[in-house]
Formats: sequence, structure tokens, C-alpha cells
Amino acid sequence: MKKFVISIGRQLGSGGKDIAEEIGRRLNISVYDKRLLEEAAKESGLDATVFETADEKESNTLLGNILALRDSVADYFGGHDNCMSSDRLFFIQSEVMRNIAARESCIMVGRCSEYVLREHPSLISIFITADMQDRISRTMRKDNLSEEKAKAYIERGDKRRKSYHDYYSTTEWGNAKSYDLCINSSRLGIDGTVDFICEYVKRHIK
Repeated sequence: MKKFVISIGRQLGSGGKDIAEEIGRRLNISVYDKRLLEEAAKESGLDATVFETADEKESNTLLGNILALRDSVADYFGGHDNCMSSDRLFFIQSEVMRNIAARESCIMVGRCSEYVLREHPSLISIFITADMQDRISRTMRKDNLSEEKAKAYIERGDKRRKSYHDYYSTTEWGNAKSYDLCINSSRLGIDGTVDFICEYVKRHIK
């Protein structure tokens, strides 16, 4: 079977991470979510906390974090006068993403992956949404939050992801025109959504 890459964008609380992991298990391919940050740290020689701090945050929101992390990256860039920028981190992360996609079939979760990998010959880009009440309920269970706090957390998370995505790409986060497939996980449930996407992928790569 030829190499292919599945890019999964997701609203917070939509079950996107669980869906990606189950698809990876069924298709026997690796899932790169937080693991991508670990790979980027390994390849660049930077501390993983640098990438974790900047994860899915656009450039102009990071000044305070960049200054705080200056010591961690000084050696890599030749001194304390060259503090790390989130643009540079995005560049490193994108290069690692392309290298991984070139060597193996895999799933990339978020981080503008459908844009970064847009020239990959077998890219399948997917965006997962869900009804707000389902998203709130899932977030309440996962993070032990009240309904009010879960809703606020979701709204902040979606805003951050959209800002990051739209800052680094020329497409719009969550817009159907930006993806091959958009699906509401509330309609089929997590397992049903996985079934549907796996069937779609199998048809696509044929």
C-alpha cells in the first residue's frame, strides 16, 4: 500500500484525539499529536518544553513565554541575544512533520498539518466537530470541570486553535473548503465516526 497521511483538525471537546488514536490503531499507523513536539525537540536539540509552551499558539501571543524560555534556546541560536520566536518553532515543527510524512503513513493531529502537508500526494484532510453540549459533557468528564467552566475552556481553546491556524496558513480553520472531509462526531458517535473515516480512507487511497 502506498504511503498516505491523514490530517485531523478538531474542535476542542469533539473527540478528535480519541478518534485519531483509534484510526491509528485500526490502520496500524502512528499518530503524531504531542509526539510531534517530542520529535521536533529531538531533531532540533531544543528542550521539549519550548515546543510545548508554544503549541498551537500564534506568534503575537507568545512574547512573555518566549522571554521566559530564552535560556533554554540560547545555545541553539548562538547566545542570549537571539531569543526563540514562535515562527522559528513553527518552521522546525513543519520540517519535522514533512520528514515524517515522507517516510511513513501516519496521522497528524492539528498544528496546521493539512496546510503544511498540502503538497503531499496522498494527503487526506479531515476536520471533526461536534454539538456543543456533547463537547461540554466530554470536557467536564475529562478535566473534571463544571459546565460553565467547561464551556469557557472550549471557547478559549477554539479561539486559540483558530488564531494559530489562520496565522500560519492561507486557509480558514474549520471551513469546509479547507478540508477533504468535515464530520460531526455527535451524529455517529466516536466509534461510528471512526468506522466512517476508515472506510473513507480506504476508498481514497485506492
